[in-house]
Amino acid sequence: MVKAVLVGCGAMSKAWLEAARQIDDVAIAGLVDLEVGRAETRAKEFGLDGIAIGSDLEAVLASARPDVVFDVVVPGARRDVALMAFRHGCHLLTEKPLADSRDNARAIIAAAERAKRIHAVVQNRRYLANVRRIRRFLDSGAIGAPTSIHCDFFIAPHFGGFREDMDHVLLLDMAIHTFDAARYMVDGDPQGVYCREWEPANSWYRQGSSAAAIAPAATPSTSDTIRRIRLIAFVCTVHTQAFRSFYA
Repeated sequence: MVKAVLVGCGAMSKAWLEAARQIDDVAIAGLVDLEVGRAETRAKEFGLDGIAIGSDLEAVLASARPDVVFDVVVPGARRDVALMAFRHGCHLLTEKPLADSRDNARAIIAAAERAKRIHAVVQNRRYLANVRRIRRFLDSGAIGAPTSIHCDFFIAPHFGGFREDMDHVLLLDMAIHTFDAARYMVDGDPQGVYCREWEPANSWYRQGSSAAAIAPAATPSTSDTIRRIRLIAFVCTVHTQAFRSFYA
């Protein structure tokens, strides 16, 4: 049985706890939140009796002695949670993004390597059925090698909470799904990026709800191909909307 402590009992924690409940060999051993009442509410909602609950992550880790930490905190708190988990010898499964800055991302990766523990970031969009269909379609060679990917991402959600006050909200919290789907579709990783972000005059977000980015990427077959969701090959274009369907 794998024992887990979940940190961050906000809205996303419900999906995590629901998923954990469906895995027979995972047991939630503790819940942590800055507002203990929220953790207690989640414990009651999911029938988690007798587990460790508190606002102090280190104390809960010492009490519950978990194998893995589920990190569902806001991006700005991710580094502290990750380093604490690794100090206690735990594996870490975390919400996206990996971190809120490049320096913090590197610190987390280095800590995982020193601790010799698994560190994984949840990216569920690449597992959507239609995203995987597009990948299979491209792998079939039906339209030849893609030369670029174009994505138009227009939504106007009122999330409330931390997102409306965070820096780089589009790049860190929302567009990251699209970036990862693009990586999966073409089986390549960005080698660099040019990006300009701005805040529209009528926006209710504090900073960074609009952006334009261009990223060259290397793939196993073509190390110098520019890949910028619309996938363009020499003879055909593939379109998808909200990853629900696609046509060529």
